[in-house]
Amino acid sequence: MYLRILKKDLKRKKTMNIILLLFVILATMFASSSVNNIITVMGGLDNYFEKANMSDHFIINLNGDSDEISDMLSKKSNVKDFRREDQLVVNDKDITRNGKKLAEFPNAGLALSIDSAQINYFNRDNEIIKSVEPGWAYLTGTLVQKADLETGDEFQVKIGDKELTLKYAGIGKDAFLGSDMMGNPRVIMNNADYEAFLEDEKVRESSVASVFYINGNDPKALESDLSDIPNTSFNKGISLVKTSYIMNTLIAGLLLIVSVCLILVSFVVLSFTISFTINEEFREIGVMKALGLKNSSVRGLYLVKYLGIAIIGAAVGFAASIPFSDMMLKSVSENIVLTSDSSVMIGILCSIAVVLIIMAFCWRCTRKIKKLSPIDAVRSGQTGERFKKHGVLSLGKSKLGTTGFLALNDVFSSPKQFGIMTVIFTVCLLLIMSLANTANTLASKKLLPLMCSVESDAYITDTEMLMDIIKDERSYKEVCAEIEQKLADNGMPCKVHSECIIAPTIEFKGKKASPLFMYCKETKASDYTYSEGYAPKYSNEIALTYSVAEKIGAKIGDKINITVNGKTDEYIISALFQSIIQLGETGRFHESLELPDEMINQVLGIQIDFDDSPDEKEIASRIKKIKDIYGTKYVDDTDGFVMACIGADVK
Repeated sequence: MYLRILKKDLKRKKTMNIILLLFVILATMFASSSVNNIITVMGGLDNYFEKANMSDHFIINLNGDSDEISDMLSKKSNVKDFRREDQLVVNDKDITRNGKKLAEFPNAGLALSIDSAQINYFNRDNEIIKSVEPGWAYLTGTLVQKADLETGDEFQVKIGDKELTLKYAGIGKDAFLGSDMMGNPRVIMNNADYEAFLEDEKVRESSVASVFYINGNDPKALESDLSDIPNTSFNKGISLVKTSYIMNTLIAGLLLIVSVCLILVSFVVLSFTISFTINEEFREIGVMKALGLKNSSVRGLYLVKYLGIAIIGAAVGFAASIPFSDMMLKSVSENIVLTSDSSVMIGILCSIAVVLIIMAFCWRCTRKIKKLSPIDAVRSGQTGERFKKHGVLSLGKSKLGTTGFLALNDVFSSPKQFGIMTVIFTVCLLLIMSLANTANTLASKKLLPLMCSVESDAYITDTEMLMDIIKDERSYKEVCAEIEQKLADNGMPCKVHSECIIAPTIEFKGKKASPLFMYCKETKASDYTYSEGYAPKYSNEIALTYSVAEKIGAKIGDKINITVNGKTDEYIISALFQSIIQLGETGRFHESLELPDEMINQVLGIQIDFDDSPDEKEIASRIKKIKDIYGTKYVDDTDGFVMACIGADVK
């Protein structure tokens, strides 16, 4: 009899049962995928670094003697072991397709042979790249994101006077330099192709670089011990490399919010649906009780029905959660390896949990059955009598109109139902607002103080123009003067300056560090933002970020030793500030400090201030004109400059 009743109920209320089944599938799919994503993301970066065989410390040498650095490392007492990865320096003009740049990227890129790889690189399927066929190459980082390539497409790489045509083998995931904030793409090729470039004498003289992966007994002591290594473009520990994935972490954080919101919405809606469907069946319940069925039998009948729907929905939802989870992780795992070794088990456990939660909902919703008489049940759970006020409002005392009173009284009379709706709308709105506010913040010039820059009309961050400074082929003053003259000749008189970047060694009470110091003679130290203390007023005063001060154990008023160009002087810390340049490890010199031009081999970008103070519309027109003059798209306003520096593209 029970089976016949159940079968007829499923047929008679087919639409409602299908709707309930769909909600069960969605709840299971959201719960399984979201919990798996949360677990995967929380430990994702550490697992990625472990699989990539990363080291405790990293050194990049673009234009110095790598053998000298190797000798120095072998003599350091805190160095346990190190690996050297030789490569070639490339920029965006060296990688082309059909005569045009394959993609524009602001920082120097690197080309290496897979045979000399000292860390593990991964392909799109998160498998370690162990070999590359001759004539093929993998591309990593920002180069892949900005290039429109399909597997097998040909492109050209020219280093020195040697040019090779290579085929695109796919994306390569680079744990060290693959983050958006690092912005150093790599070309991973076969050793024969790499050796073909080295046959060119010009390449051997000016394009050879090295990356050192260093392990130590004490990571903190190691970083202090290696801070005095000369001629390095990058000399930092793994903690800073992890911080460079802040954009991926931010996206992962948003993914966690999305996951939690989906779980909340799905279970709230599911609870409401189950409660609604059972309330609609009170008449059938009354008939069954009138026929003599016991409360436990009636209750068991509905529990079996919803158990069957829950099991079928959970099974389908579990199957759907696997591709859904991969889709949600795609935006996070584009540059990193995010895998879960227990995703199937997590999905099964979540599916079982969904079934148990559904049964708990059903048990709670059917508990009214034993309290209802057959007549009450036939009346859909209502006795027709009420001995208390239906709501807190009184029509006679209300000044609202009829429509307003009825609407408001309905809300106060059923606070639970409307509360559920409010929770759903709030959670969905929170999700949308979080994404929108994050995007607006990353695209805002309000972040400019964190870039250690003052506001200008336009900014140039083109790699080709800055590469002359990096390779010491021209001084930054010569580059700025040339830009000023060229823009003036094109009817745009202006002043050009740059935030110069210097990498001295600082020491305080035996602790050493090598932060990047900002220096600009065309601006004043007081033009920048500081959190504590006062802006440097004299040449022997400096400002440090909190992270640098904490690393060496210094505070405002302390005197520290700074070695610049082989000369060590004493400086006073006058202020502390916040910065995202080199992920927070930054300092600032006073503009009156005299530094030799050869010390300035890196700049944040070229800043342009027009003499006639044009409005925003005119500035936008001139930016477009400058792009045409120099044949580059790396000319931005303040918002674009901020996004370029932090490696975010939210437009």
